[in-house]
Amino acid sequence: MKKILSVFLILLFCSSVTLFASGSSEDENKVIEIWTQASADSREGQMFQAVVDKYNSEHPDGYQVEIQNITRAGAGSGYIDKLNAALTSNNMPEIFTLDGPDVASYADAGVIQPVESIIPQSFIDGFTASMIQQGTFNGEMYALGYQDSGVAIALNKNIIKYLPEDKKALIPDTDEDWTWDEMLEVARAINDLKTNPETMNKPEIQEMEVACDWLTSDITKGAYETGTYFLTPLLWANGGSLIGPDGLTLDGYFNSDENIEALTYLGKFFKEELVLPTEPLKAFYTQKAGMCILGFWFISEITANYPDLDYMTVRYPKVDESYDGLYTPSGSWAFVCSSSVDLSTDYGKAVGEVLQELTNDDSSRLYYDMNGAVPGRKNALDVIDVNSDDPRANEAWSVLAYEIANTNHARPVTKGYPVLSELWSKDVILAIAQAKTDEPEEIRAIVNKAMDKIQKEYDRF
Repeated sequence: MKKILSVFLILLFCSSVTLFASGSSEDENKVIEIWTQASADSREGQMFQAVVDKYNSEHPDGYQVEIQNITRAGAGSGYIDKLNAALTSNNMPEIFTLDGPDVASYADAGVIQPVESIIPQSFIDGFTASMIQQGTFNGEMYALGYQDSGVAIALNKNIIKYLPEDKKALIPDTDEDWTWDEMLEVARAINDLKTNPETMNKPEIQEMEVACDWLTSDITKGAYETGTYFLTPLLWANGGSLIGPDGLTLDGYFNSDENIEALTYLGKFFKEELVLPTEPLKAFYTQKAGMCILGFWFISEITANYPDLDYMTVRYPKVDESYDGLYTPSGSWAFVCSSSVDLSTDYGKAVGEVLQELTNDDSSRLYYDMNGAVPGRKNALDVIDVNSDDPRANEAWSVLAYEIANTNHARPVTKGYPVLSELWSKDVILAIAQAKTDEPEEIRAIVNKAMDKIQKEYDRF
């Protein structure tokens, strides 16, 4: 809710770009200021500082860059609070970071501006498709993603080795697609191991508490973005979407037949208790789940802390096996340019150079080396290490590298994103989990009720 209020504050204080008319100018300000949501002593903060130091050393006689890495709280509220305070005092930095879904609200409010006039199109074209999708609002590029992200499906080899051969055959190779129908059958087979006399007494099966871990317990704790990030691709993989291309229209999209059909799969998993609304803590890590949705950040944690977890990684499934569009989960933070900057000046051009320095191929490779950040640039994807000493990580990264380059989809671009994300997770995903229903009409009623609530919030815009 705090993030939703932040959006309303932006709209209240920034009803027009004129708010920033007295911002920094070429004559008044010889420094380019950057704010990020990272803490200064974190690896993320250190990698940004390294790029800034490099830029300053290479431009000793030009505009110098100063960076503030600001520790964020929770989902970024502390950092956003500081941005909002800067808005009220007309003291915005020239460059700052935003989470991808927040770009539309800041762009619509006039807080940030398009960057095509200071960033060559050839440079923009170097970003992955999902980063371009994420950074574009009303047909213009506003945000340059400094990293992408990725999600796949992981399976515990010590558990799936007990599956019947016909069920094992449903699990794809790392270079193959598969469907939610196939994943559902595998999940059922994993669950059946707990009651099969031939397997129920195996130590690995006795340890298992749930077939799948989808991190839905995060939703019950108020981390609504977890549901949106991990499970909206269920809709995309069936040709559906949460909202229309205009970023405002819900009816006909949020409650589309494609979405209802896709959500019946969600209902089946919950109805059959293959997934629980509240899973055991770190269920997959601790071998209490046979399958999980794996974010790219899982890889380094498993490598460092869970050497006994023998897992394999496969692609995120489709609902419609013939679907060939973008659908896998992605999105991250990005650099944006304040509307206070006059882009027609030499100072504005220098801001463009700094934006490119922060997000070019070399910096993307540095971010991966320093923090494991997934490159948001196509030519930098070759930095991903699939030849490490950990074959589990190599396989996971090979799957993710394919998705990042070919199938990643950005979260919805809409100025009401915080409202959309919260109510989609809380009033649809969690409601289906609690109802344990896979009946299309019951799911449609849940979806329509949530859509009406979201529409009331959207009407405020």
